[in-house]
Amino acid sequence: MPDINKIVQKMKRQPNGIRFQELAKVLEYNGYIMKTKKRNIT
Repeated sequence: MPDINKIVQKMKRQPNGIRFQELAKVLEYNGYIMKTKKRNIT
């Protein structure tokens, strides 16, 4: 939980400096589920 609060504070102070992994961690903590996108490679 302390990590989540630190990331949220960082988002408020420096929104352009957030990595995708940090965003995903906060979203998953709040109940969102990350899905992988299937790619059709032929």
